[in-house]
Amino acid sequence: MSLLETLNFLARVYTDANLRREFLSAPERIGKENALTAEEICEIVEIFPDEINAFAESLFWKRLREVEKLLPLTRRSLNAEFERLFREFSPDFNPPSIKKHLEDALCFGRFLQKSAAVSELAKNAAKFEGAKLEFYAVHKNFIVRYFDFDIQTGERKKHFKIWLRIGKREVVF
Repeated sequence: MSLLETLNFLARVYTDANLRREFLSAPERIGKENALTAEEICEIVEIFPDEINAFAESLFWKRLREVEKLLPLTRRSLNAEFERLFREFSPDFNPPSIKKHLEDALCFGRFLQKSAAVSELAKNAAKFEGAKLEFYAVHKNFIVRYFDFDIQTGERKKHFKIWLRIGKREVVF
């Protein structure tokens, strides 16, 4: 296996808790299934499980902190549930683009909007912040969203929010 393929496998081990568990419990089998040589398997096994898990956990916390910065209203509306829900979301999503934190935040927001475990207020906060990120960070020129809550007050109030870019002028109403 090439160095790049080995590094890609290690990246998957660090970011995918299920693969990490399987590899740590049956390194030879999982290594062979992923085209690792016996020597490569031994080299990776020499990295102690505690070190692998500690590094994987530090990557999770880094992702979580970056997403929290991009979704502060959603974070506030979910409180402690934010971390639990991000833990549920993160193993199944690995952002492919170079704007990983932005993509993480946008996809996590969509995940929250589909979740039955999330309040309508939190879903509206995720929808609002997702639209705002798409407008400002992805540079869309026109976005319209319908909301059931006033995100600023938390009051149930049906309304539309429009983001519009005309040339260099940005209008939000």
